[in-house]
Amino acid sequence: MVKGLSFQKGVMFLGRKHIACSYHEDGRMKTWLKPITPKTMVMAGKLVFLSMPLWFHLFLIGWLLLIIVPYFFLFAGIEGFSGLPIFSIIYFFFGTHFWFPKELKKYHGAEHKVFSYKGLISARNRTAIKEADITNRYCSTNAVMVYFLLLILTTFMFFSFIDRPFVYLLERATYISLVLWPVTVFWLNRMKPTKVHKVLLNLSYWLQRHITTSEPEELHMKIAIRSFRKLALKEFPSRVIKTRKKKEETFMAIADVTIMPLGSDSTSVSEVVAEIHHMLDQTTLPIQYELTSMSTIIEGQITDLYKILQEIQEVPFKMGHMRVATNIRIDDRRDRPSSIKGKVDSVHKKMASKVEKE
Repeated sequence: MVKGLSFQKGVMFLGRKHIACSYHEDGRMKTWLKPITPKTMVMAGKLVFLSMPLWFHLFLIGWLLLIIVPYFFLFAGIEGFSGLPIFSIIYFFFGTHFWFPKELKKYHGAEHKVFSYKGLISARNRTAIKEADITNRYCSTNAVMVYFLLLILTTFMFFSFIDRPFVYLLERATYISLVLWPVTVFWLNRMKPTKVHKVLLNLSYWLQRHITTSEPEELHMKIAIRSFRKLALKEFPSRVIKTRKKKEETFMAIADVTIMPLGSDSTSVSEVVAEIHHMLDQTTLPIQYELTSMSTIIEGQITDLYKILQEIQEVPFKMGHMRVATNIRIDDRRDRPSSIKGKVDSVHKKMASKVEKE
């Protein structure tokens, strides 16, 4: 099962063996896919934690100080300031789920909509995905809600039958609820549905709609879709690539593109090529490409090539150039399949054959 993790700057999706992440930083989208290892998880955790706003870190520091500082007073022989109990830190980490920052709530909503949409996850379907349900059957809100319900129930039972100070009972209830929590979450998410399941899930859906998520904007949807596609292309491509019937043979065209800015201070095109390379690396269109010293070679379906060529044409203008010369040669062969790899392999075979004859 794929799991999602939203944070203040973007969205992560975890598969069986890989984790994909897409986030917005310094005005640009950044995306990566890595195998799930301890090092990767530490890196992901660091990204999530450091992306939180300043007030979150200050609140955490303040909470920890209210737990730790009283012990220094106690060691110094100063009494009268008890501070917060150690077990209260559990409430902080569970409770923050219900006061997500504004951007995180929007990314959380985008993550849910990607999960809810049953069609092809693609930037082309972004509008339809945005209209999908914002609730998620297996959201972490289920787990957080269950913990606090266990805490309330256990505390009430202890308080009703055990004559001890409230803080003493609350501490025991906190730890016992923590022990019961994984089993209860497994029951809620994995066991056969009952009427109790329905009541709890309806409560979770209400919390998701009104507290833990909010309607995403265009940027949040793009990032969630990009992250999901990055993982899906590696582990379950059927969710992002339309399966064609075998009788519908697809022919790939090859475009050779050269762009030369005119009237600029410099005749160098390296900056333009680098920006085109970045744009091709970020596109969600199913294309392959290679860069040569003179041009960019792109392989894909002819309709996709027309779209990407239009985007490429705009790159130098977005960089500030006012005039460009573009040379495009398209090799569109329909009698039999053709590809960049096939052409390169053919050249290598002919070269090898010539060497053998000599």
